[in-house]
Amino acid sequence: MKKLVLYAALVLFACSCAPTINRPLYAKSPAAKELIRSKYGNPSKVEKQVAQEKWIYDYSSPFKSNRTVVFDTYGKIIKNKQHYKAFHMITGFNKYGYIAIGTVLVLYLINGPFPALL
Repeated sequence: MKKLVLYAALVLFACSCAPTINRPLYAKSPAAKELIRSKYGNPSKVEKQVAQEKWIYDYSSPFKSNRTVVFDTYGKIIKNKQHYKAFHMITGFNKYGYIAIGTVLVLYLINGPFPALL
């Protein structure tokens, strides 16, 4: 049982270190605008340029990060960038990092201190 818990904690830790910050999300979706709108809601601001359309999401929450999505003339995503708030930049974790830390803390509270890993 303890080996299973340790294995699960290691898998969560590995997922928390995944490079997700600059990876384009939903880049190959055929209906990208509808997908972005269903995922994040209506944008706060829309800027139309010659060959691009930029959707800007500004959240007033100190924990929810802002986002900028740029579409080309055919509705395909060129850039989908998340702008992290100061809280995330100080800690350096993405959402999986917080999940992994929370899981380890809950397991520590349930099982007590982990044995030495030799």
